[in-house]
Amino acid sequence: MVLEFQRRAAVERELAAAGEVISTPGYCCVCRREVRFHSDLAHGFPGPSGKLMPNWRERVVCPNCRLNNRMRAAIHFFAHTCQPAADSSIYLTEQTTPLFAWFTEHYSNSVGSEYLGKGVAAGSCNIEGIRNESLARLSFADEVFDFILSFDVFEHIPDYAAAFGECLRCLKRGGALVFTVPFSHGSERNIVRAEVGADGNVVHHLPPEYHGDPINAGGCLCFYHFGWSLLEELRQLGYKDAAAYFYWSAELGYLGGDQLLFMASK
Repeated sequence: MVLEFQRRAAVERELAAAGEVISTPGYCCVCRREVRFHSDLAHGFPGPSGKLMPNWRERVVCPNCRLNNRMRAAIHFFAHTCQPAADSSIYLTEQTTPLFAWFTEHYSNSVGSEYLGKGVAAGSCNIEGIRNESLARLSFADEVFDFILSFDVFEHIPDYAAAFGECLRCLKRGGALVFTVPFSHGSERNIVRAEVGADGNVVHHLPPEYHGDPINAGGCLCFYHFGWSLLEELRQLGYKDAAAYFYWSAELGYLGGDQLLFMASK
């Protein structure tokens, strides 16, 4: 497996050597057609040699559907593994993204939300039609969704266990939660970057890390990078078949190390 990881890294270095704009042939599983994926150095990061490397997860974009690596992989995994029906009830913990727009076009019973804060009542919409939900205290009734999809959200919730519990409550029997979070594959335990103290103030244990937020231009604080203990935590909450799925494919435009999706069923 070490040799395979080395091969993948070599492929990515060779592609990155093409310059600031990279065009690679491949197959988009969302569009179901051969395309030339577009990559650039937006949100790039220094590689081992100091050379700026593309953010493969965010910047391998299909020119047809305009979805990036992680979005296309999520759709591909969801369709292949969960095999949803066109009328499956699906909740996505996002509403202002290209990914949510794609789901509403392909699954008629999709609903999404963003966290808008205390100024908008839970379960109601603002003037732009965006629904407000706190993932740690959802307004939905019990067992209403076949699937819940959440991508890069749980790490921003101080009480992430409550959020996972709420998703379990809202899933139908046999339903599944599919999600992504920052993950440290070499760590057994979750890495706590920050927490909310007894006085309500944020206590930082590591330098603050902010992720992009479609609602807040200042970004959203990351409280956790998760470790392998997350799978056991999910089982203890009542989920079954909790598992992590690693993926990588140059042909499908799924580049970048340590990419994975989680799935846990009810």
